Amino acid sequence: MTEPAARHPPGEEPRAKDDAVSLLGFVAILLRERRVVIAFTAAGLVASLAIALLRARTYTTVFSFLPQGQEQTAGGLASLAGQFGISLGNLGSLSESPHLYADLLLTREVLAPIAADSFDVGAGASTRVPLPKFLRVRGKNAPAMLENTMRALRKNVISTTVASRTTGMVTVRVRTRSAQASEEIAERLLEGLNHFNLVTRQSRARQERVFTEARLVDARASLRSAEDALQRFLQSNRESTTPALTFERDRFQREVTFQQQIVTSLAQQYEENRIREVRDTPVITVIERPNLAVFPDPGLRVVILILGFLAGLFIGVLAVMARDAWTRERASGSNPALPLLVGEWKRIRGVAGS
Repeated sequence: MTEPAARHPPGEEPRAKDDAVSLLGFVAILLRERRVVIAFTAAGLVASLAIALLRARTYTTVFSFLPQGQEQTAGGLASLAGQFGISLGNLGSLSESPHLYADLLLTREVLAPIAADSFDVGAGASTRVPLPKFLRVRGKNAPAMLENTMRALRKNVISTTVASRTTGMVTVRVRTRSAQASEEIAERLLEGLNHFNLVTRQSRARQERVFTEARLVDARASLRSAEDALQRFLQSNRESTTPALTFERDRFQREVTFQQQIVTSLAQQYEENRIREVRDTPVITVIERPNLAVFPDPGLRVVILILGFLAGLFIGVLAVMARDAWTRERASGSNPALPLLVGEWKRIRGVAGS
């Protein structure tokens, strides 16, 4: 006996066949009108190539550095304060995070001097060009111009990345339309970082020096008082042979020794702070210095060409399908709106021709 043919739900088998026919028809239309598709794709490539060539070139200068943590110069001050039962918290373990330097590059203190300066833009320019003019920034007045220039630097010129999970190295990219300007701006950013190090660290050393200096004066006065008390005791009791006098003399002697240790420690810390106030400038370790970019940035041009290719291909396919649909509708005449559309189009062409 023959098995009965499998039944399909109503409309399922015809719909599958229609989908297959539609897909094959779509491929057939593209193959038949391949010249049109290729023409539109080529036109898209040519247009994107023209845009890429006419677009202003950009040059990127890259430099990277590794922040160094603060030296443990506050450790002596913390231990000294501990002798008096004073806690300075984490003063002895302060360090600068790489993200601090990455954010510092975009602060007003670093960008304002750069935004107000002029730079050599190359290309045979005989004079230096103000940065707002070079970046094509506008403003109603000088403060507004300065703010807009700093905003342009943050948004379009300077970019930073931090390798926080590995070495902590900070990489900075400066991109402008001039290789010379990119390099000079990058150098100025490094100068701003070094200036920050110099000012902040010397300020810390100065504050510590003032603290230890004031404490050293008090400690010397306390030592002098302890020594005077011991001297008076020895003058009043030339023969301290009794246990009570011996105990009293030892007590005075311990106080003098304790004050001497404090004065010695404070004097050492004071001298260290005086040296750090002048010499302790925690420099950043520059891994890669800013260099003049030799070649322009290629990345954006490649993107423009890819977008032009895809746009031309899409428009070509769309034009082929629209043309095929138009032809089918015109041949079948099933759509009553088609004659009206054709008549209106002819009328518009006739008015334009006359």
